[in-house]
Amino acid sequence: MINKAVLYTRVSSDEQKKKGFSLDYQEKHGREYALKHGLNIVKVFSESYTAKKPGRPAFNDMLQFVRKNKIEHLIFLKSDRASRNGVDSSALVYMAERDIFNIHLIQDNLCLNRRSRPTDFLVFEMNNIIANFYPRNLSVEVTTKLLEKAEQGYYPERSPVGYMRKPKEKRAYLQIDPEKAPYIKRIFELYSTGKYSYKTLAKQLRDEGFMISPAVKCGKSNIEDILNNPVYIGDFIFKGKRYYNANHEPIVSRELYSMCQDIIKSRTSGKSTKHDFTFSNLLKCSKCGCYLVGELKKGKYIYYHCTGNKGGNCKSKSYVRQEKVEQKVFEIFDQLRLSDATIELAKTCFINELKNQNQNVEERITHLDSEIQKNKDRLDKLFNLYLDDKVDENLYDKKRTDIEKSLDDLILLRGACTKTSVELIKYSENLFELLKMSATIYSRLNNAKKRELLKMLCSNFYYDGENVVITIKKAFEPIVQIANLEKMEVRRFELLTPCVQSRCSTS
Repeated sequence: MINKAVLYTRVSSDEQKKKGFSLDYQEKHGREYALKHGLNIVKVFSESYTAKKPGRPAFNDMLQFVRKNKIEHLIFLKSDRASRNGVDSSALVYMAERDIFNIHLIQDNLCLNRRSRPTDFLVFEMNNIIANFYPRNLSVEVTTKLLEKAEQGYYPERSPVGYMRKPKEKRAYLQIDPEKAPYIKRIFELYSTGKYSYKTLAKQLRDEGFMISPAVKCGKSNIEDILNNPVYIGDFIFKGKRYYNANHEPIVSRELYSMCQDIIKSRTSGKSTKHDFTFSNLLKCSKCGCYLVGELKKGKYIYYHCTGNKGGNCKSKSYVRQEKVEQKVFEIFDQLRLSDATIELAKTCFINELKNQNQNVEERITHLDSEIQKNKDRLDKLFNLYLDDKVDENLYDKKRTDIEKSLDDLILLRGACTKTSVELIKYSENLFELLKMSATIYSRLNNAKKRELLKMLCSNFYYDGENVVITIKKAFEPIVQIANLEKMEVRRFELLTPCVQSRCSTS
């Protein structure tokens, strides 16, 4: 008499196929075993699924099938093909020990049923314990090696978009992908303008031909992941810990990354406005300190008025048109404008001042290095508390984000201090050029960038009910003084010129 049986085959990775555990290999040996022992395989259940945890679809279907159809024989190549977790192994033991079923394990030379000896069940359960131990131990070993690699400054995971891996001194390190890195940099540059959302930026990059991989187009989530990944400034995050100044070359500067992070934070702060007015969250009421809010009148006129949110009675009295505020802004730009000759003189003074401040810069760098190290130590202590379950995940994420923000700001300051004299001179040239062309540049910017420019140059934006008061920052006061002296000389020359011409004609 030939008894009915089912055959179960399983692989969990291509590696197992290479080691000889392919589905075809298991089915071949299962059928040979069935033929030899007078068993008729009525159905084969196969799947590519890990057995480390319960819930395998084909395995569960097999159990339902044999119970429903009273198929008494279940054939497996070996115990680790059947199970690597306690739930499934217990189910098989119960079926063999308490029911009609026979569990055949070919390479283990076991057949478990009611007549089996206790030692047979012990061997099966020991095999499962060993099989369960292997992936757990492997996971710990792999994680330990990856953490060691991360501590040495090597990015331990799959290469992010924009990088590729190449060996260096027996270590795989990230190297810039010359094809995709320019797109990554462009993503940050375009987003920093404030004109793009994740969705519109993804479309722009698709139109320009950027692909995440040969089969994957750039999408909204890809843009979000890229903009929030510090790997592109030379850092990386692994297992919840951020590693600074890793062994790979950055694609974008920390300054550009920080600008994008500020935009992301402002857009996810929960505040939303129907209109984005130029002086929103900038201009304040001098009487009560409330921000003036913009309001569109007749579809084209923009007025700002006090909200009175702090208890003031000036809500309906402090109205000012946007044109009046911008008139004051252009007056500020005029105060900061220098002639080409004066700019050259200012550059010379700046170079001389650099030579005098070298000692102060060195002291500043020492202080910043100390603060940077303190914050890194705080991150390490916080990470260790998290690993020891002394800090819950929500608190850990919040504290980690706060410390990382402080650390990013300190590193930016450190970078600014360590710029060479040549870089600083170049920066000063760009600054003077900006001041010279500030009115023109301002007119071309979007509202978000206009606010950034104004905050860089000025402070204390107030309206007192009659006058707009904007204060130029102290750092730029010397430029205003020079510009005023220059204008006085020009005016003096203009006044003297007619007199000189008159004397010459008389003589």
